[in-house]
Amino acid sequence: MNEQLLLNKWQKLKLEDQERVLAFIDAIDQEKPEEKLSKTTGIVYQPQTELGKKLWEIREKIIKDPNNKLLDLDDIEAELDEIRGKNR
Repeated sequence: MNEQLLLNKWQKLKLEDQERVLAFIDAIDQEKPEEKLSKTTGIVYQPQTELGKKLWEIREKIIKDPNNKLLDLDDIEAELDEIRGKNR
C-alpha cells in the first residue's frame, strides 16, 4: 500500500476513528514507547509561545466538549456549498 493511498483513506476518517487507528499503531509499534500522542488528536505537539499554549488549550476544550459537533471534510464541503449557493 503506498503513502498516498493511506493518506487518502486517513483524510476520510472521522476524528474518533483516526484516534482509534493511532491507538492501534501505538499498540503494535513498541520502538518509541516514551513518545506519547495527544489523547484527542493523536499528534505530538508542544506550543512554543504563551499564545500558542492558550490556543491549544481552547482547542482541546472544544474537542472534548460533547455538545460540539466537529465537522469532517464532507460536512465542511457541504456547508461551503450551501453558503456559496446562497450567495449566488
